[in-house]
Amino acid sequence: MSGSSRSPPELELVTESPADEPGSRPLLFVHGAYVGAWCWSEHFLPAFADRGYTAHAVSLRGHGDSGGSLYTAGIDDFVADIRRTVERVDRSPVLVGHSMGGVVVQRYLQRYDAPAAALLASIPPQGMTGLTFEFALRDPTTWLQFGVLQTVGPGLTSPRVLRRALFSPDLPDDRVERYGRLVQQESPRALGELSGPVVTGRVPNDVPTLVLGAGDDAIVPSWATDATARAFGTDATYVPGVAHAVMLDTGWERVVATLVDWLDGIGATAG
Repeated sequence: MSGSSRSPPELELVTESPADEPGSRPLLFVHGAYVGAWCWSEHFLPAFADRGYTAHAVSLRGHGDSGGSLYTAGIDDFVADIRRTVERVDRSPVLVGHSMGGVVVQRYLQRYDAPAAALLASIPPQGMTGLTFEFALRDPTTWLQFGVLQTVGPGLTSPRVLRRALFSPDLPDDRVERYGRLVQQESPRALGELSGPVVTGRVPNDVPTLVLGAGDDAIVPSWATDATARAFGTDATYVPGVAHAVMLDTGWERVVATLVDWLDGIGATAG
């Protein structure tokens, strides 16, 4: 039974539009766990608007300023949120999902059409089991900190530990601290579903798909990114020197440049 209510929740949609008439297909950015649309507003939305794209970012239910219950929301509810948002914008957008948002986009693509999709530091179709085990062994202190975040909220989140998990060593301390104040708890139901296979069966190989890995990702290692790429019948592209939070970390400009090159290559500028 779905965790969604009878009346779908209101969803926060943040949009940056180009100064001139848009000449490119719109983009819809889907965030990962513990954050909201704000993570795209910092750099990505204005950067893509400057390049002629209408760039949208949605906060999934229970995240950011969206309505709905965080604690009963599951992955299928997040898929429904993407679907409602796609129907809300003017033209069918290219979907860009990060981390948990990447695997939500993967499940969306099994059910609905999309002109193209980019999966950034995405959880692989098989879910988090192997990733969590590897992460816990490699850095148990940071792994336990995520448990603190989930249990009591962001108030006791250590910026130092947050940096180890999500950011590069050279990201300024004030930015790490500011982002730490903006993170939130995640849906227990969604986290439970992520612990096992999330996307089973075939994914559409006819949808142009970019699978992009962060070269210094402490959460999603290269073997997991490669697994996602294999599922989509493509090769992974890696941006070196970037940590898991690719939209906020130092080097975010190189991630944008990689996305723009890919969008040009698939003809997204033609809309």
